[in-house]
Amino acid sequence: MTARRAVYLGCVVIPLLVAFAGPVFARWAPRHRQAPFGPSDWSPFGTDRLGRDVLAAALTGGQTFLLVAAGTVLIAYLAGAVIGIAAAAAPRAWVDELLMRPMDVLLCLPSLLIIMVAALRTRGSAVAIACAIGFALIAPITRFVRMAARGTVRSPVMDALRMQGESRALRYGNYAAGVLARPIAADLCLRFTAAVYFLASANFLGLGFDTTSTDWAVSVAANKDALTIAPWSVALPAGLIVLLIVGINLLCDDLLADPRTLATRRMARMSRDD
Repeated sequence: MTARRAVYLGCVVIPLLVAFAGPVFARWAPRHRQAPFGPSDWSPFGTDRLGRDVLAAALTGGQTFLLVAAGTVLIAYLAGAVIGIAAAAAPRAWVDELLMRPMDVLLCLPSLLIIMVAALRTRGSAVAIACAIGFALIAPITRFVRMAARGTVRSPVMDALRMQGESRALRYGNYAAGVLARPIAADLCLRFTAAVYFLASANFLGLGFDTTSTDWAVSVAANKDALTIAPWSVALPAGLIVLLIVGINLLCDDLLADPRTLATRRMARMSRDD
C-alpha cells in the first residue's frame, strides 16, 4: 500500500470509527450538563449549547447519520440500476423512451425542494426525508447506468454469448457486471457524497432529526452562532463529515483508476527511484 493510499484510507476510517465505535467510549462521558459553550470536565473540546461535552456528542452523533445515508443510496441505486439497464437493453425505442422520459422530468425538480416538501408534509419525519433523498437520486443514477450499460449490453460480445445459448443471467451477471463494476463503483461513491450533502442540508435547515439530537449535521446547525467562542462545537462534527467525504472520493479515485494510469504512475515512480 502506498503512502498516499494509506492517507486516503485513514481519512475514511477515522470518521467511521468515531461513528460506530464512538458510542462505546461515550459511555464514560459525564451525564450531567455543564455550562453551555464553556470548558468540559471530560475533553478539551468544551461544551455545546446544551452543556453537553462536544466530543461525547460527536461520538454518538454519526452512526444514524451515516446509516441513513448509506441505506438511502443503496436502495436508490438498486432502483436506478434496474431502470437504467432495462432502458439500455430495451429491444424497442419506445420502451427506452417510456422509461427515461419520467427521469428527465424528475431531473428538472430541485432536489432540496423535494426534500423540503416531504419534510413539511410529514412534520420532519426522518424516514420521509430519507425516501425523498432516494427519490431525488434515482434520476441521475438511472441516466448514468443507462449510459454506461448501453455500449455493453448491445456489444458484439453479448450477441455472441446469446448466440452460444448462454442464459440471460450469465450474460448480465457475469460479463456485463464485470464490465460495469468500475464505473458503477465510482458513481456509487459520488452518490453517497450527494446523499450526505442532502441529509446534512436537511438537518442543518432543521427539517430532519430533533434539534437536540447529537447528529453531526444538527450539531453544526445548532451551534453555528457560537462559532467564535466555541469553535470545536461546529468544527469537530463538520470536520468529520468533510473528512469522510473527501477520503471516500480520493480513495475511490485511487482504487478505481484506469490500469494504464496506474502503470504510468508506477513507471514514473521507478524512474525517480533510479
